[in-house]
Amino acid sequence: MLSRTADHLFWMSRYTERAENTARMLDVNYQTSLLPQSAAVAQVGWEGLLVISELMPAYNKKYGQEITPRNVLDFMVRDES
Repeated sequence: MLSRTADHLFWMSRYTERAENTARMLDVNYQTSLLPQSAAVAQVGWEGLLVISELMPAYNKKYGQEITPRNVLDFMVRDES
């Protein structure tokens, strides 16, 4: 029973760490997008975030080729699939 509890704690902490890292990447990218820069440079940042997370094919399937900050945040935070 102890090993089962330890296993559950291990996986819970791993998923928590993954969620924290994702939230940190989204926050840094959002804060960076607020800096004075062209829209094309900001879009490259959001696209890079999807590529790093290996979510670009799933994002393109749902939203098409248009990459907007709102869609990326919606997709990575709220989308259950």
